Amino acid sequence: MRQKIRKYFIQIAWSCSVSVFLHVTDTQAQESTSTSQTEESRFFAFPVEIDTDSGAANGDATILRIAPLYGLGSLSKLKVVHIDLITIADAPGGVPGRPGNPNPEPGERVFGISDLVHASFFTPKKSGNQSWGFGGMLSIPIATDERLGSGKWSVGPSFRFTYKSGPWNIGAFGGQIWSFAGDDERNDVSQLIVRGAVRRQLSNSWYFVSSPIITANWNAAGQKWLLPLGGGFGKVFKVNSNPWALSLQGYYNVIKPDGAPNWSARLSLIVAVPLGN
Repeated sequence: MRQKIRKYFIQIAWSCSVSVFLHVTDTQAQESTSTSQTEESRFFAFPVEIDTDSGAANGDATILRIAPLYGLGSLSKLKVVHIDLITIADAPGGVPGRPGNPNPEPGERVFGISDLVHASFFTPKKSGNQSWGFGGMLSIPIATDERLGSGKWSVGPSFRFTYKSGPWNIGAFGGQIWSFAGDDERNDVSQLIVRGAVRRQLSNSWYFVSSPIITANWNAAGQKWLLPLGGGFGKVFKVNSNPWALSLQGYYNVIKPDGAPNWSARLSLIVAVPLGN
């Protein structure tokens, strides 16, 4: 029965990946669109991302991340960009290093929804070759199983920046969250989450991309950092005159807590759709 559920989950994830798109950062959503599109104060993107990892002490995992990205309204010379991270996982419990769940409960493999993470950024409407943003991040404990969530409400500051020079696009977004309410029997949360983004344009609409998810659990007794290194290649193409970008990436965790995966593979598709002023 469990194998059938896992197979069904992977089929759903794959069908989502070929019909919508796969990435989590607004940095990369901007990279896949034209300058005029990314300067809009109102836009919508529906990212989906599939990660598979291997080498964790409790077993391998398949993770589907859905991250709607949207900018609605403006404030003076600033626009407001929002991103919601919804995670569906087929994963064992007790695996450290996952964003929003730094102190996972141990246990056997489970399928379900993890905590919801929301971030909002105030960023300049016109930024040229470089852009920055600041705001807040909120983690809401909606996990369907304690092995997939922190059991805590957490909040903290968030940031983003991008820089473009010739064929290079470099950026990151992330934040630091601390728990302030929730299950008293669960450990407090103090976690740094950073999503890097390095992209270089190549010939014939191909590109190199590296977009690791870096975390630090400040409450951990041992190794606090999870630091993946790697990247992959992708290609930009158009669907109904809108730019899409499909890539395949691989990462090795050069620094990791005990019990974390050794490596992960990622399939990613990117698109951003402007809604007008």
